Amino acid sequence: MAVLVAILAVFLIGLSAFTIDLGAAYVSKRNLQKAADAGALAGAQALTKFPGTCNSVASNSTAVAAAHQAAIDIAKKNYPDPSWVEDTTWGVKCDPRLKVLLVTFGNSGTTKAQFTGVFNGRRELTTNRGSEATVDVAPGVKEGMRPLALCSASFDPAYMDRSGDFVRIHFPGAGRVPPAACNVNLSGNWWLTDCPGERTGAAGGPGGLEDQIRNGCQDPVSVIPGQDDATTPGALTVVLDDACPTAPQYSETCMSGNPGNITQGHTPEAWEDFIDSGQEGVFPVFCAPTSCSAVTATGNGTNTIFPVYKLVSAYMCGFHFDAANRYDSSHANCSGNPFPTIGDNTSNNYFVFKIVNFRTSISNRESECALGAECDGGLRRTRLTG
Repeated sequence: MAVLVAILAVFLIGLSAFTIDLGAAYVSKRNLQKAADAGALAGAQALTKFPGTCNSVASNSTAVAAAHQAAIDIAKKNYPDPSWVEDTTWGVKCDPRLKVLLVTFGNSGTTKAQFTGVFNGRRELTTNRGSEATVDVAPGVKEGMRPLALCSASFDPAYMDRSGDFVRIHFPGAGRVPPAACNVNLSGNWWLTDCPGERTGAAGGPGGLEDQIRNGCQDPVSVIPGQDDATTPGALTVVLDDACPTAPQYSETCMSGNPGNITQGHTPEAWEDFIDSGQEGVFPVFCAPTSCSAVTATGNGTNTIFPVYKLVSAYMCGFHFDAANRYDSSHANCSGNPFPTIGDNTSNNYFVFKIVNFRTSISNRESECALGAECDGGLRRTRLTG
């Protein structure tokens, strides 16, 4: 009996040792996965700062090196000791079918077996874990859209004033005369919009428009789905028009017009505050030739409808409203602005933007826009996918 008890005791001790070391290995594996996830996501986030097509970013050695370093730095924060290292999983490639950048990152770690070595088991357990993250064009933003619509034709090289990342975009002038780039006269509207959550024409009551300019809209905004299947300007026009016969309240894809003048109330001061904040802004874009076969913004006043063709992210670096209201940013984000408004005594209405990539988070809806395509307004989304 004593011999049997001794044998069982040895067996139970060995089983306990195995269980303890197995538990330690499980914890190690879980922490390695956490480090791999953090590294892959950090690498993807670093790539959002680099504009271009999927292939051009993937082949940009500077971008890939910056992403790799970001992945290593973040992953190391999850390593408990020097035995944990990056493995050979790292890579950045383009998946043209999914229109995404794929970022892979992995690491390995060694966990000491505290007890199983006594029973001629392994004294160390080495585990590898990898992860995958993606970068694509975000189909929308949760909040922060500014209530100012842009015309896609303003980005046509034939009309656009551009120098590097800076663009000057003209807006309707006195009497709502449209700029040459976007020949549509929306009576009673200077391309100002309501936010998705209100359709009153009063922009949320007293001070509402000014607050929305300073702080952005509080509800989500998304591009109209189905554009990926439209292969001609005419087909794209049909998709956008059919999506927005009206602009219902809380619609994420169809913006209604705010009927006020572009210089109404204290909006110039609100734009100044927004400019001085140095924040990125997100602006809805309606479609016009040559991207579409016709201008998709329709109606007048508060009944104006702006179908969201794409979303553009940018710093606002200045504005010029007739000859009375003008402002230039002194923020570092707008350093080198080649379109200063000081000294311009014309009656033209225009804004100066610096186009930037902007990382945002929204639903898991599939993006229909390829990186660097015409529909790409600079919004980026990063997600863990494996």
